[in-house]
Amino acid sequence: MKDNYGSTPLYLLQPSSIFSFAAQTLELATQTLGYRDTSATTSSSSSSSSSFADDPTSTRHRKRDEQSGLDVYTLDEVAMHDTMDDCWIILYDKVFDVTKFLLDHPGGEDVIMEHAGRDATIAFRGVGHSLPALQALDTYLMGILPPEERIFTGEGPCQWSTL
Repeated sequence: MKDNYGSTPLYLLQPSSIFSFAAQTLELATQTLGYRDTSATTSSSSSSSSSFADDPTSTRHRKRDEQSGLDVYTLDEVAMHDTMDDCWIILYDKVFDVTKFLLDHPGGEDVIMEHAGRDATIAFRGVGHSLPALQALDTYLMGILPPEERIFTGEGPCQWSTL
């Protein structure tokens, strides 16, 4: 592969141009490999008629859980947040935005990124996190899954309160 962006060598480009080149390359690769339909996100973000109410992660019209009072996010909504710049995970049916914590995680960001946009409860519990680690999660808590998508917040031994 040539190290050119058009007719300009990459080493002569401004940083913003290099990031643009990298973003275009990444978008092409993810679309080609079938990881994500990038046309849906590109068209909605570039459209000026898109309103705040159309944003599925907006808290303006978000349903709240009656028991916990937390905002409700579906598995599909969480799945859209699986990048280093926007990383959400699910632990014990609760949704956490851990984007700002990725680089500070003692085990490295790759451990969290393996579960980005998905449920990480089993991996989290398997490691045996300390009580301070559990308490630190409150900082990143965003919401909870809807009752029909929950696994851990019903009756049973694996409850947030039993940790």
